[in-house]
Amino acid sequence: MLKFVNTKGQTPEKFNPSQRVKNFSEIYKNYIAPKAEEQSSRCSQCGVPYCQIHCPLSNNIPDWLKLAAEGRLEEAYEISSATNNMPEVCGRICPQDRLCEGNCVIERAGHGTVTIGSIEKFITDTAFEEGWVKPIKIKKDLGQSVGIIGAGPAGLAAAEQLRKIGYEITVYDKYDRPGGLLIYGIPNFKLEKNIVERRTKLLKEGGIKFELNFVVGKNATLSELRKKT
Repeated sequence: MLKFVNTKGQTPEKFNPSQRVKNFSEIYKNYIAPKAEEQSSRCSQCGVPYCQIHCPLSNNIPDWLKLAAEGRLEEAYEISSATNNMPEVCGRICPQDRLCEGNCVIERAGHGTVTIGSIEKFITDTAFEEGWVKPIKIKKDLGQSVGIIGAGPAGLAAAEQLRKIGYEITVYDKYDRPGGLLIYGIPNFKLEKNIVERRTKLLKEGGIKFELNFVVGKNATLSELRKKT
């Protein structure tokens, strides 16, 4: 760690404009492992981690940066996902420049911020590729059900957390795909649809049910939903 003095900050390379004009895909390439480890090693491991303080999720950023710098990516993913239901999404679309990266101590000292978002994206994409990301497995079924209205990021996160406890979860949404803003509001060059679909597929495999093209109050009233077991 503490290599920020001699190692400059570097974001992932962009795809060539001649390639980008032919599609609507993400414009940044992913890190390769040695580069991700190098950029992670720039972290100063602050006694008071301003990156974590300014993260709305209080992600343990210095911890998973250290693990990534050491090549311990599976452990880095475990730390990253402990406080974040969708780190692969946050790594792509969070306004890091105003949150974690913008408040990085070495950024304030003039050395250039640690590229936290790009490293988070790399860690999670690697975890999916290596099969480290598993569907939810509950220890005990509580025999109680919860209905969640809206399959946007808040609804998906709530569904995952409640399913982990042992509730039977059904998520209702008026659109034909779960994801809400992540699917219908963010363009592909920032967040490709398959990234969101990969996550919702994992939730389905964990036992979460989705009722799509379903308008509460039209397809069923709230009182009718409450009567469901």
